[in-house]
Amino acid sequence: SRMIIHERWRDLLPHVTVQYTKSDDVAVREQDVRTQSLMGTVNYDIFTNGKAFIAYSIAQIESMLAVEEYTIEKNKIILTTKQAYFDLQKKKKSIDIYTLLLTSLQLQKKIITAQQQLGMATELQQIQVDGKISEAQYNIITAQNQFANSLHDFATVLGIPCSSINIPEPTYSELDNIQIPTKESLIALAMQNRNELKKSYYTILKTQKEYKLAQYYYLPKIQLFASYGYTGTEFPMNKKTWNVGISVTSSLFGNTTSMGSSYGKKDNGNTTTVQSNASVEAYDEPAFMRAIIDAEAAYIEAQKNHEQLTRAIATDVSKAYDTVIESLKKVEIAKQNVMLLEKQSAIENEQARLGDITRYDVLKTLVELSQARLRLQETLTDVFVSMAALENAVGLPIESIFANIREE
Repeated sequence: SRMIIHERWRDLLPHVTVQYTKSDDVAVREQDVRTQSLMGTVNYDIFTNGKAFIAYSIAQIESMLAVEEYTIEKNKIILTTKQAYFDLQKKKKSIDIYTLLLTSLQLQKKIITAQQQLGMATELQQIQVDGKISEAQYNIITAQNQFANSLHDFATVLGIPCSSINIPEPTYSELDNIQIPTKESLIALAMQNRNELKKSYYTILKTQKEYKLAQYYYLPKIQLFASYGYTGTEFPMNKKTWNVGISVTSSLFGNTTSMGSSYGKKDNGNTTTVQSNASVEAYDEPAFMRAIIDAEAAYIEAQKNHEQLTRAIATDVSKAYDTVIESLKKVEIAKQNVMLLEKQSAIENEQARLGDITRYDVLKTLVELSQARLRLQETLTDVFVSMAALENAVGLPIESIFANIREE
């Protein structure tokens, strides 16, 4: 994009040409003619009706578009990386939950084995606890494999070895007493910060200028030119020559017309030259009208896309906001469920010790508690994934979102 700006910037400067020519005409029964010349020529567009400046501004807009496109792709990578990281944390935590369940089941097995030796437990209870233990071991192996595969995929995306990736124990203290900004304030922030919206706005500016450029196709281009140099038959050349002139080129209804005039002297001022010319290229640009129509259509489409994108961004923020709120509510419910099952497990363990219920009832509650912990972990992960989605929808980091709200 910087190269394009440089190219368009060059169009605003004069064009300088240095040319050396040498010719030898050998004639039969006539005098031979040998000439050589060294000329410097400067051409400068003194009037293009702003076409050069418009082309330069279009190049600047294209550069800004490239920056926004890069940022958009970068944000997508950040979002997918965060989602993969949170998923890794969830899978690692699942291993810990299943391991905790296995430890609890093995403790129950020791109790049942001791009771069976005393004739207080049946063989069926022993089989039941062994079945639950086998199921927990199976789940641990499955969770470990899933975590290992996801870790390899994550390392591949980052381009680093698995051994250098550390997945710390997730902490969720930041969710305590969290205050989510209002949906309307988040939508307003998105309208200010979403790179897609900035890109769309730059596209409108670009197509508007291209449409203006196409509309002014008929306006002339006026160019001044001047040349200075030496001619002669031998080297060094000793005949000074110079020339100045003006040319006008314009297109009208697909026909290109041009005219020009020049004045100069050569042979050290002994010869004066005055030249005039005019030409018409008949219907050499038949696509002039289509270029105008295409540019106008692109401009109108860019405006419509901008309006549609504005509505789509508002919808994205609204959906992401609702998902965050829903996930936070689910976390509270899941926490309550885990707390109740932990109390139930403790009570049932005491009842089983007193013989009021069987150890199998305790096993079922322990399994339910493990499933509840998994649901809690999943909902906690959903909160952070949904916050990452909200961050992407607004176009600002979560920390910046809260900072903006506090400043208000």
